[in-house]
Amino acid sequence: MSDSDPTIVDIGQAKLVSPLSAAHGFKDIIAHIAATAVERELNHRLPYEEIAALKASGFGALRLHADDGGRGLALSELLTVARDIAAADSNDAHAFRNHLWQVEAALRRQDHPFHARVLALTRENKTIGLSFTESDVPAAGARPTRVLTRLEWDDPRQCYVGSGDKVYATGNLYNDAFAGTAIESREGRTVQYLFERGEGVSDDDDWQGFGQRLTGSGTARFRNVTVPAAHVYPPDPARADGTSPWGYTFHQVYLTNCIAGIARRVALDAVEVLRARKRNFYHGTATQPAEEPVLQALLGRVRAYAASIEATAGRAIGALQRAWDVHGTSDEYEATLTATFAASEAKVVIDDLAPQLASWLIDLGSGSVVSRVGALDRHWRNIKVIASHNPRLYKERLLGQNLLNGQLPPTGAFF
Repeated sequence: MSDSDPTIVDIGQAKLVSPLSAAHGFKDIIAHIAATAVERELNHRLPYEEIAALKASGFGALRLHADDGGRGLALSELLTVARDIAAADSNDAHAFRNHLWQVEAALRRQDHPFHARVLALTRENKTIGLSFTESDVPAAGARPTRVLTRLEWDDPRQCYVGSGDKVYATGNLYNDAFAGTAIESREGRTVQYLFERGEGVSDDDDWQGFGQRLTGSGTARFRNVTVPAAHVYPPDPARADGTSPWGYTFHQVYLTNCIAGIARRVALDAVEVLRARKRNFYHGTATQPAEEPVLQALLGRVRAYAASIEATAGRAIGALQRAWDVHGTSDEYEATLTATFAASEAKVVIDDLAPQLASWLIDLGSGSVVSRVGALDRHWRNIKVIASHNPRLYKERLLGQNLLNGQLPPTGAFF
């Protein structure tokens, strides 16, 4: 294992933060997030302060060039820092996903006024979430056949006004601005829009998930919000060459990367759990649990599986990085296809292994760790909630179909 690779975290050395995150000034804030994660979980304290600190440290702008207010990190390096944050608290990392995707899309089309505005807000260390649809929004997961959002022109104020709800609004409690696609009322054309937080934006926390409880993933409500005319833009032009039909692989890789971060935290917690145990079972072979061979073996298994999960996530990240690197070239189609298959393979494997890892943590501590005070059950709950995004059963079928008859992946979100 080379010290020259800043993305490697050596679980054997019980390190929470990679050299890359430390080099860019995130070590202390990540350590603070990790140290306070249990308290937030137990008290349902939303991480406003922690996410504000990450923003102020420039996490949301890491992909911007250094001369443009960022750090110029590669996509793979961004995901390394995100995994470190997920190892500290997966809620905090997850909350940035929609913003970071907006930045990735903007970096590809910086000359488009909508994306230029996204980058301008990002330079200010502001984050951008997803906006509303009308009240007739379909059930979660349904495929709408039309744009459901309307922006109505308010002539006296010379601005647009919009209302509606956004279900599964992950991160919106912490975001500074919101983006969406709509039909505007004056000409009936499809537009993109951006507006900053202000009157009419709800801060309700109604997310009822049993995991990822602090991501703000409930319903965001927007009532008669003002959208300046200057921040209504034409849609992105369609790409005639069809070279990038799988444009949402980032979303899936980001979530799988968050689970890999949880796996690392499980491994680190496992060390502390075993060290802290003072009583062994009467049928054990050692006086102290830390000296019990079967428990040492289980700790070794946890370490190996956690390292393998990180490596599998890293493979998907590498494929996504290669697809990003060849954007706009003749190699893009094949690279994006490879990346979406790698993302699917990683999800199938990690979604299966990571919950086992969280269960082994309880086996390692036995009755000593089932108290709610330690909140160790959060790891399993958080893994399962993240994994529920685009369930792996569909990925398994897709991978099998492709092997049998060359079936290509769907091109919708998360693929």
